Amino acid sequence: MPMAEERTASDLLWICPRNHKPKEEAAWRGRQTAATLSENSAASSRTKWNGFGRVEETGAPQVWSGGDLHNTGGPELSTGTVSFPPAVKGGGGESLNPGSSSLRIILVGKTGSGRSATGNSILCQPVFESKLGAQPVTRKCQRATGVWNGRTILVVDTPPIFEAEAQDQEVYENIGACYLLLAPGPHVLLLVTQLGRFTEQDVVAVTRVKEVFGAGAERYMVIIFTHKEDLEGGSLDEYVANTDNLRLRSLVRECGRRYCAFNNRASGDEQREQLAQLMAVVEGLERERQGAFLTNELFFDAQRLQRGGGGARGEDHRCYLAKVQLQVAKQKQSLKEAKRNWAFKTVFRLKAWIAVNYEFCVCLVWCSLLFLLILLIILYHL
Repeated sequence: MPMAEERTASDLLWICPRNHKPKEEAAWRGRQTAATLSENSAASSRTKWNGFGRVEETGAPQVWSGGDLHNTGGPELSTGTVSFPPAVKGGGGESLNPGSSSLRIILVGKTGSGRSATGNSILCQPVFESKLGAQPVTRKCQRATGVWNGRTILVVDTPPIFEAEAQDQEVYENIGACYLLLAPGPHVLLLVTQLGRFTEQDVVAVTRVKEVFGAGAERYMVIIFTHKEDLEGGSLDEYVANTDNLRLRSLVRECGRRYCAFNNRASGDEQREQLAQLMAVVEGLERERQGAFLTNELFFDAQRLQRGGGGARGEDHRCYLAKVQLQVAKQKQSLKEAKRNWAFKTVFRLKAWIAVNYEFCVCLVWCSLLFLLILLIILYHL
């Protein structure tokens, strides 16, 4: 498949010139920002979980395919449009675009880490196809919902968009689908990784998550270790504290030490108990973020496309996909600049410290040279 071309801001204006109305767009974004702040405010006073709950399946997973949203293994939904119908058939009346009371979760991580199986464990239902193997089973973004203690849980499973080589047009279409299925934004990014196998591919996946959702995505991230059974009764906290994998330690610190473990083969009480542990971590994250969720400019664009009912092959949808590509490119560039700025600040601070402690530094250099000279003399006479 051919590589997607890089888009610039001028390219984007050329793609959708009739839609580019700065004043109207600024006013619309202002209204959307106010609505988002209102939802965040309402979420901050939300009723918390209390003990064990029962997760109920509310319909077949909804799949994004070529700009259309439909149920897998269920009745067809809203073909030929990206807008959402009022409810999922057979789903107990749950809205396809739930309000502030819903908990929006996206599963991220490298291929083969167990994202789909983890989604099934969260929903306590085999709604996502999951098979053991190195090749990805999930090819399109999928969304399914359940209920935990009266609160709707919306889970989005993802195709391989967090790989190093994931740069073609299909990837950008899937990224756009993720934004549409998660709008106005996710409360939690669940990074799925296998216990004892945090590799370079996982590091790349974390970087890609930041490229897709922007710097600061780690503030909404929770690490899920699959294969909990490999602990053999041991403590997950001890495993994390004593691991010699420095990159994993760094990620745990970056994510605010939010993590838990899943045995995706568990059932019954064991399955409900590990789900309760995850929800306790999520509840702590929501308290920390005061009920806020991750959002950015592209989520506003996704909401506008939903409300406008742009077709899968229409100009609005084409414009939206161009914005997806542009936004990911901008976020990727921002990450590179942040790394360069960090290196520059480190050097600058070192120079400033040397300037303040100049005499001490000179003395330290002379002492080091004297020590080396004495060491060479001793070695020469041995």
